[in-house]
Amino acid sequence: MKKQKYLLFILLILIISCNAAPSSKENNTIKNIVISFIEFKNRQTRIDAQKNIIIASAQIDEFNKDNYWIDLHFINPGLLLNFKYSKIYEIEGYKLIMSEELNKSYLLKNSFKEVPYENLNKAKFPFTYSTDNFHITLNSKDEIIEISPQEKFGAIKSILEKKGQKFTKNYLD
Repeated sequence: MKKQKYLLFILLILIISCNAAPSSKENNTIKNIVISFIEFKNRQTRIDAQKNIIIASAQIDEFNKDNYWIDLHFINPGLLLNFKYSKIYEIEGYKLIMSEELNKSYLLKNSFKEVPYENLNKAKFPFTYSTDNFHITLNSKDEIIEISPQEKFGAIKSILEKKGQKFTKNYLD
């Protein structure tokens, strides 16, 4: 009986250790990507953190199930209508909300500091416009495979490299 408890204890420790290791690595990867997005956008035009929020989403890549993508957008809450979210996070002074309907959203939740909830759906009627976003695809090792938009990937890659982000060996410039 004592031996069974000891083996159960060891098994429990192993399970906890295995589950804890990847999440901290993923947290830094996601956080670095979002900070790089903020830096990149602020190089173009200063984005006021009091007037704009970040919308983040993450999902498994439909073409390669070992990969996942992250999509980031800045938006003024005055243009946001019926966006479903339950929590608000903060990074670099910006509020961040996420689409919790996508299958990799849990990666985002563990990466940021939660702040008090408020309704950010401030629009009175639907409005669409073209956004300038980051769309980054990563493999299961959290190495970047692809950066979009393609016409700006050089500047985006440079910022990510300075933050220590790894790229796949097959990454093409």
